[in-house]
Amino acid sequence: MKIDYTINPILMGGLIKEVKENTVKVHLHGRLGVIEVPADYILNKDIEPEVGHDMQFYFSYIQVNEDPYDYDSSSLKRDKDFSPCFIGGTITEVNDTAIKAEMMDEIGTVAVPRRWAFTDLPLTAGQNVEFYFSPMRIVGKKEIPAEYI
Repeated sequence: MKIDYTINPILMGGLIKEVKENTVKVHLHGRLGVIEVPADYILNKDIEPEVGHDMQFYFSYIQVNEDPYDYDSSSLKRDKDFSPCFIGGTITEVNDTAIKAEMMDEIGTVAVPRRWAFTDLPLTAGQNVEFYFSPMRIVGKKEIPAEYI
């Protein structure tokens, strides 16, 4: 029996754990995953990203789609556009607790618990996925050492 899911973007948060060259690694609040994207996807151009910055963005569950759409990520690159964008990607890793997916157009990667992936099929590397994602904005800073994030 095929189950039909509806995924919706929700406002989420996380802390920057690592900044390397032009890439930030954001650990989602509640140990819900890790997103790694270029700093270009941070809307606050006047603030240099640092470990401990509190980030806000839209994100959704991930859905496996055997017949991917022609996704368009161009709205993610617009300055000041804090809107979710429906994008695609490909699962690159699957283990007993999590999956990792490469976002389209070299946007970055997302690693989330398996329970965040909706599908009727066994999860495998190479499957097409789709989800909502938005640019990020810095909303504060926590004075926490990186090893505790």
